[in-house]
Amino acid sequence: MAVRRIPEITAGQEDFRLVPVPGLGMTTARRDPVEPVPVGTLVARVFRVTGYDPDCDGSLMARVEAVDSAGEATGWETGRLGLRPGSWWIVDAPDELDRAAERIAP
Repeated sequence: MAVRRIPEITAGQEDFRLVPVPGLGMTTARRDPVEPVPVGTLVARVFRVTGYDPDCDGSLMARVEAVDSAGEATGWETGRLGLRPGSWWIVDAPDELDRAAERIAP
């Protein structure tokens, strides 16, 4: 099974630095963009169901909240996704989580 954590990105990889802001006499943080995983990588995230709402046809739609590896709510916003080691996992094939669930089911 190949399910693993998103790798850490080091300050060296992203070249974290403070740069002067022209005309303001202050500095700001800058870093180079680093892709945590290659484009095309399958990733999975864990959500907790917090309730249900009816859809227009009467079926139920789940309300969910993203949780981290400790089961704590992350405050995830759907418009912006940051791949972080504490709350994302890499999955090499779409059915791997199903196979893992079958092995650990009571």
